[in-house]
Amino acid sequence: MTHATTTGRIRTPADRIDTGLRELIAVREIVHAFLTADRPEEVFQFALDRVSPIVGATFASVSPIHGASELMRLAAVYNWPQRFSPFLGEMRVRLGFGPSGEAASERRAIEIPDVFSDPSLEDWQEVANELGFRSLVALPLQTSQAVLGTLTFYFENNAQLGPDTRSLMRMVADQMAATAEKARLIEDLRR
Repeated sequence: MTHATTTGRIRTPADRIDTGLRELIAVREIVHAFLTADRPEEVFQFALDRVSPIVGATFASVSPIHGASELMRLAAVYNWPQRFSPFLGEMRVRLGFGPSGEAASERRAIEIPDVFSDPSLEDWQEVANELGFRSLVALPLQTSQAVLGTLTFYFENNAQLGPDTRSLMRMVADQMAATAEKARLIEDLRR
């Protein structure tokens, strides 16, 4: 049995198995991160390193909200260009500003299929050119209690993301948020 997609491509049962397998692998990796990590930042890094290739991201980042402030700081990165490593600890994103800040403040995914085709993203075009990405997806790390920050995937080319990949990214963000919340609770109990 086959199914046509919105792109006109025919989906076979193998495609559905592949999607289900990718989701299972992603969940397994996040659970493994939770079981092996001592701090939320370790959960983020471990999960990001394993999940980013599954969704096809060139690089990625996790930016939790720093305390009671309106700022997010990088806590984990995947495959960032080496020349920017010295500056990663200094990067801050204000809630409500830029795709990651908007994703956290608006509690919704922000998808930018082509940074260079949107005149309102002129400030981001220089950053995208320098870092080497063309599209991105920023997702809130949201629990039932609060938004903890943002998970952002960056893609070298225009992201032609299908519904399966979008669903996988949302699931990854939800699992990372839940895992990070549990890790923080355990950390609080230890104190």
